[in-house]
Amino acid sequence: MHRSLRIIGFWMFASLSILFFSCASAPPPVPEDASPQKIIQLAQERYDAYDLDGASYYYQVLLERYGSDPNYMLNAKYELAFIEYKRGNKDQALAAFREIVARYDEPDASRLSPTWKLLSEKMITKLTGTT
Repeated sequence: MHRSLRIIGFWMFASLSILFFSCASAPPPVPEDASPQKIIQLAQERYDAYDLDGASYYYQVLLERYGSDPNYMLNAKYELAFIEYKRGNKDQALAAFREIVARYDEPDASRLSPTWKLLSEKMITKLTGTT
């Protein structure tokens, strides 16, 4: 009887420990003076560690702080769309990639990096199966 209680107690402790430590791994706040490049680096480090929530958090910070710059805005939106794709949210990702491509129809499009349009078009093709 004591043995089964010990086993149950051990598994409860192990489960709670896993839950606690998984919640404790939230990304640290971004310093107010962090450059856009630093935020992108932090996001990429989280992505490389398979932490899509952490990467998404940093790209949201990039969007909030530097979204008035169209190139940083497009960078963040592309990466957030790609994260949705990786999560299996095809419809959400597709809508976001289309929104990025549509941004290149605006009058100032010649000042934008073509990177995000080209990558988004490739993802739209991949997701829709069209050529």
